[in-house]
Amino acid sequence: MKKFKFLPVIAILMLAPVIDYAQSQKECYNTVSFCPPQKKLGFTRNMQSLSGAFEQGDTSVVQIIVYKNMEYRISICSPSNPELTGQFQFKIAEDVTKGVWKETTQTYLDEDGVEQSKITRKRVYEKTEVVRYDNSNDEMSQDFIFQSNQTRKLKVKVYVPESDGGEMSSGLSGSSYACVGLLVEHQPGVISGFNR
Repeated sequence: MKKFKFLPVIAILMLAPVIDYAQSQKECYNTVSFCPPQKKLGFTRNMQSLSGAFEQGDTSVVQIIVYKNMEYRISICSPSNPELTGQFQFKIAEDVTKGVWKETTQTYLDEDGVEQSKITRKRVYEKTEVVRYDNSNDEMSQDFIFQSNQTRKLKVKVYVPESDGGEMSSGLSGSSYACVGLLVEHQPGVISGFNR
């Protein structure tokens, strides 16, 4: 009977981090709608835009799909944490598959007992990550506009910086979380050359 007295206490202790995380996600719901859009430039909000609560000092990776001949604008904001404005570091990367030749050497004994070697070549495909944009090389710009010449999957890596402001203004129960919005916007791109 004494074992059951501690069961509710153990259950509460185990669920506390999950409840805290769920509460912080709820408080950060739709943060991206407060990020400044660029409607004057003709951009429309893309459904790949995201919001969430992130632990400060962490890096988050999101995959997006960009389409051929479309122009995109990607921006990061944290309206509830103005002290983080201009401090987000983000990179846009792509996994590129390249074919390379791999050589293997096999040694064997021929009929006369002499050691021979045989080289075989095989084509293998390797994925390497290529960084297409890094805002730390662009004066920590919080937005980036580009046009894709083909449909591709891109990874957006966002580093959420540590805050010097102490207690968070967003009302999150933990002071190490920030509400962040990743705004993805699109519009038809400029197609160069003559068209019929």
